[in-house]
Amino acid sequence: MNGVIYYTKIREEYAHKNMEHMIGEKLLEKGLLKEYGLTLKFEPRSTGEHGKPFFTLQPKIHYNISHSGEYVVCILTGQEVGIDIQIHKEVNYERLLERMVPQEMKKEILDGENPTDMFFLQWVLREAYIKWTGEGLSRDLRTIPMDNGVSMLLDIEKGYSGAVWSAKQMNLRWEYTDVVL
Repeated sequence: MNGVIYYTKIREEYAHKNMEHMIGEKLLEKGLLKEYGLTLKFEPRSTGEHGKPFFTLQPKIHYNISHSGEYVVCILTGQEVGIDIQIHKEVNYERLLERMVPQEMKKEILDGENPTDMFFLQWVLREAYIKWTGEGLSRDLRTIPMDNGVSMLLDIEKGYSGAVWSAKQMNLRWEYTDVVL
């Protein structure tokens, strides 16, 4: 199974203007045309029970979009998929971990050598999982079975974490696209 991640760095003129959603849609538009020869505006979409979008007439094409910091990513593949990217920023790790991981893992992360990296690793893995399954935040993140499906960590620049989750292993290809709105 193959997947392609279309990604971009948000242009300076769009920074801090809440344009990430539009940029994600543009990545989807470009990827759908290049990979499948389809025009986004002619492909009707709907959402699942918890809001996960899908193409109603293209059941074999799956996508997911994420953004954080300077990056927006969009993955396209032939299977259900979830992707998440997160910039590392100061947060109350202890409070967030309380609702994100089992108690024993919380202690392991907080007492570990690099709690920031471990925190964001768990964050992107769990976000990618609930985006893959379509459960969204309706699911208690502490109950995610980390051995269900296949997770892949994304190699992004320092200060970012990213993950993809799917049922089957994928070969991923990256496609940089400069998005101009």
